[in-house]
Amino acid sequence: MRRNPPGPEWPAALALFALVFVTHSLCPNATSSDSYWVVPQMVSVLIRGDTSLGEYPDLLREHTYRGIDCIDSAYRISTPDPAAGCPPSSRYYYHYPFGPAVVALPPMVAMDAVLRVAGPPLLRVLGSRVSPPVRSFLARDYPHTRPLAELVLASFLMAVATAFVFLTGRHFLPRSSAILLALLFAYGTAAWSTGSRALWQHGPEMLMFSIAVYLLVKAGQRPWLLPWSAVPLVLAYFIRPTGAIAVAPIGLMVLIHHRRQFLQWAVLAAATAAPFLAYNFALYHRPLQPYFTQQGFLDPALGNVPPFLSALAGQCLSPSRGLFVFSPFLLFALPGIWLAFRRNWQTPLVHYLAAILLLHWIAISAFADWTAGSSYGPRYFSDVTPIFIFFLIPVALWAGAHRSPTAVAAFALAALIAFGIHFRGAVNWDVERWNDPGVNPARAWDWKDPQFLRGLH
Repeated sequence: MRRNPPGPEWPAALALFALVFVTHSLCPNATSSDSYWVVPQMVSVLIRGDTSLGEYPDLLREHTYRGIDCIDSAYRISTPDPAAGCPPSSRYYYHYPFGPAVVALPPMVAMDAVLRVAGPPLLRVLGSRVSPPVRSFLARDYPHTRPLAELVLASFLMAVATAFVFLTGRHFLPRSSAILLALLFAYGTAAWSTGSRALWQHGPEMLMFSIAVYLLVKAGQRPWLLPWSAVPLVLAYFIRPTGAIAVAPIGLMVLIHHRRQFLQWAVLAAATAAPFLAYNFALYHRPLQPYFTQQGFLDPALGNVPPFLSALAGQCLSPSRGLFVFSPFLLFALPGIWLAFRRNWQTPLVHYLAAILLLHWIAISAFADWTAGSSYGPRYFSDVTPIFIFFLIPVALWAGAHRSPTAVAAFALAALIAFGIHFRGAVNWDVERWNDPGVNPARAWDWKDPQFLRGLH
């Protein structure tokens, strides 16, 4: 049941968006790696109307053709030679999913329109006082100022996600509490230290989940919104394959509990998937690009049980990859799940959202490389951050009724720790140097050298 009467919430949402967009954009750590080709891909779409990357020979050589698929005229897919590139008969395409570029394309168009007008006068006024990357950015040379363009666009996406987290919280909480919830998402989680640092898959994925949760919650009052939840959920899958973990449970929920709306939900899901499937058929002659079928899961063998169990624990508690180490206040989401179940709060939705968290935890722990390579903190767990934040709402409702100073103090301390940890991930490059000479489970579990403390001793 809604606790608060409706009010003018968009001004507060827009203010939160502006705050997060500006502050995240100003933080210097830019971590473009797997996302290297997202910006050039978007530029190719806008200028040439395709996603081929062959017009960037210098960038391809400089990056030794990493993250590239070679596709020849017979639709055969091969890996480029690090020195020579693709065979002469092949074209160059980005290996990673097209979904992040689709989500980032509208803000890219808006950013380009602003810089088309504001860039030349800014360059004249600032002159030589700006760095070469900023000069290239203002001159709209996006492929050669990729990290900065990614950072600005990713910060935009995280700012939009923050606004949706606020609007979801405001459905149940006083405005001040909903604002606090949104700020916790923006500055106390991987939304700051991962989602806004580059156009990884994780930032767009967080945005899709924040929109989906908002639609599912608001559908309690406006049932016509329920089928539209299929759009961000299916987009989440084409952004990152683990998004399928959310599509299936929510689809099942609609089928079981809202059967009359399931056909609409399925049609919207199919309509969202159709352009991606058509793109893949045109490019690869198959429904999914190779990345979606090359996930590195552990083999289902008894010998892999110990590393799987270690990964389950590591995703939550390891000093350099643990979700509850980097954002300890999210531990309160666990009693939030219990409170929701016990009080039948937002049922049956909470059952399916909790199932998504559980299935996601299992899936990311089944990766052979559960430590997520060169990154900061709980990168694999970051996708479902908006769902964890949602389960803080019943805790906030309980705290408002019981007013426990001890619980409030513990939560505040955990939130301050999270802010400090993710602040370092956004502004201090020492924490990124921790990734060298490589990440492995032993290093991820080493309490003598936690990533978030690198550079402080």
